[in-house]
Amino acid sequence: MSQLAVSSFSLHSVLGPIAIERRDESGALHPMSFPFPREHTLEEFAMLARQRLGVSAIELCQIQFDAHDPARIETLRAGLDAAGVRLLTLPIDLGDFGGLDPLWRAEDEARTVEWFKIAATLGARFVRVNAGSPGSTLADKARPALAESLRRLGDAAGALGMFLLVENHGGSSSDPEFLIALRNEVGTDRLGLLLDLGNFEPLVSLSQARFSDPDIDDAGMDFEPLYTRIAAIAPHASLIHAKAVDPARDGRPLPDIPRALSIVAAAGYSGDISVEWEGRGGDPWGKTAEVIAQVRAAFPALN
Repeated sequence: MSQLAVSSFSLHSVLGPIAIERRDESGALHPMSFPFPREHTLEEFAMLARQRLGVSAIELCQIQFDAHDPARIETLRAGLDAAGVRLLTLPIDLGDFGGLDPLWRAEDEARTVEWFKIAATLGARFVRVNAGSPGSTLADKARPALAESLRRLGDAAGALGMFLLVENHGGSSSDPEFLIALRNEVGTDRLGLLLDLGNFEPLVSLSQARFSDPDIDDAGMDFEPLYTRIAAIAPHASLIHAKAVDPARDGRPLPDIPRALSIVAAAGYSGDISVEWEGRGGDPWGKTAEVIAQVRAAFPALN
C-alpha cells in the first residue's frame, strides 16, 4: 500500500544545523552550515511525526544528520523502530556528478555509496541524489559522465535493495525534457524520477532566495509554468514531493497543492507521497499538517 510520509526538511527550523558543501574550481570541498536550533533529535522527529501528524513514514535528509557513525545509525534505527515509523527516502545532497573531473566524481560516488549503506541500514526504500550540482546548468559535454555515474549508483542502490531517484532540483534538472531523457538514458530499471511540486522556476529560485531574505519581492512573478512542468513529469514519477512554501504577497498559495495534485492524479499516479513544508512563516508542525490534509483529500487511499 502506498504511504504518506513527511520529510525532515519540513521541520528544518527546529531539527538543528543544516550542513551542505560545494566544490571550488580546484576541487576543494567547502562546508557550509545554516545554524538552526535543535529542539528535537531525528528520533524525536520520527516519534512526533506519528503522534502529531498521523504518518507512519518519513524522509530523513542527509544534510540534517548530526552524525553518521555506525553507533549513531544503530541508535537512529532503534528509534525509528520504537516509534513504529519506516524510512521511505534518504535524500543525499553531496558531490557533483555533473562535474568534468573523473577523480572528483569517483570520490563523490564513493561517499554517496557509503550513505546508501546507511540508508539501507535504516530500512529506506528510495535514495535520492542530484543530477549535477543543485541549481546548475549542466554542460552538454558533461552529460555522458553524469549518466555513467548514475548507472553505477543505480546498480549500487539496487544491490542494497533500494531504488535510486533524481529530482527536479533547480537548473537543468528542473527542465522536464532533460530529466526524462536522462532517466531513459540511464535506464528505467536503475533510475526513477522524484517529482517535486515546488522545484520549478520561478518558485525554486524564490524559495531559495527567501532563506537569505524572507521579505524578497515576488510581485509580477508568473507561476503558471509550474503546472505545465508538473504535468510533463507526472506520468514518469516514481515518488512525489508535495512541497509548499510561504504564499506570495498577493496571497496565492505556492504552489496550489490541490491543483498540482489533481494533475498528478490525472496522470495516473498512485504511489507514495512525501510532504515537504519549506516555508519560513508560522509553526512548522501546523503548516506541515495543513499540507498533509490537502494530500489526504486528493489521495485518500494513502496509508
